[in-house]
Amino acid sequence: MSAPTGSAVGLAPPVQHAHSTMHCNLNTVDGPRAVAFYMAAFGVEPRMRSVEDSGDATALGLGSDTASITTFLYDRRGPRAAPALELVDWSRPATSRPRPGQAPSGFTAIGYRVPSLGRLGARLTALGHPATGESKGLNVRGRTLPGLHTTDPDGVRVEVVEVPPVAGDPQADGILSHARMTCTDLDRTLDWYASIGWTERARGQDGGAWASIVLPEDPTFSLEFTEDPGRGDGTSRPANTQGLYRMALAVDDVRAAAAALAADGRCGEVPETVTIPMPDTPTGGFTVLFLADPDGAVVELAERPRSQVRRPSDPA
Repeated sequence: MSAPTGSAVGLAPPVQHAHSTMHCNLNTVDGPRAVAFYMAAFGVEPRMRSVEDSGDATALGLGSDTASITTFLYDRRGPRAAPALELVDWSRPATSRPRPGQAPSGFTAIGYRVPSLGRLGARLTALGHPATGESKGLNVRGRTLPGLHTTDPDGVRVEVVEVPPVAGDPQADGILSHARMTCTDLDRTLDWYASIGWTERARGQDGGAWASIVLPEDPTFSLEFTEDPGRGDGTSRPANTQGLYRMALAVDDVRAAAAALAADGRCGEVPETVTIPMPDTPTGGFTVLFLADPDGAVVELAERPRSQVRRPSDPA
């Protein structure tokens, strides 16, 4: 396991290091249906919504005149204390289904934790999305936990693990816990993510090479990697492809982070930062940097100071 860095040992973190996960993006072909599913299954709430009638998604490769509705679903810890599931319903261009032969997404599942799998299983069955049990449990942050999975309305795998609630948790609802990902070369991938602040929580070889990584200042959310040398060619899907597409991480100063990452070199070519206006949301928009990991998974760095978040320290 890697030693903690930056503020974990009382020092100022490197400027390129992310301090919290803001959201995981999921593109949907039916926004209202997807929102209703996650609300009913996990008790999450649509705390922010943005309607874009003529946006500029050039930075995402979708052109300068796009239309979409974005809904941010937060568990009941709230926006400052938890990441969101960002559901985007694209209408121009429309959300597109993955094409035959298209490189698979690096994101393979979104994960929640709940205090009771039994209650959740009954809810999923009632919603028409029955759960499938995992006979050996699910490995999350180096622990094998009781777990199950289901499939959401867009065909995305949703993993759920049973974890007793910790101080401050909602007592009955789901909490966004992790994203599961695949990569072709685990060592290369971990080095890339380390350059933006992720550290190893656990690592092993049972069932194939795997690793769990966290941001030291945001330990209740993890990325769960499995190595699969044959999974793809490192190219990104179009940004409006149905399913999990990217995640966003918060940094104090995105331009300083871009300069530091370019000097570091482990992230490869670092593009220019862009400003994404969101005039109908409380934030007004963000200055962001779009990166692609070694297998093409999109990681967005967004400017949001540490003073604007309050992440729990308990790593459950």
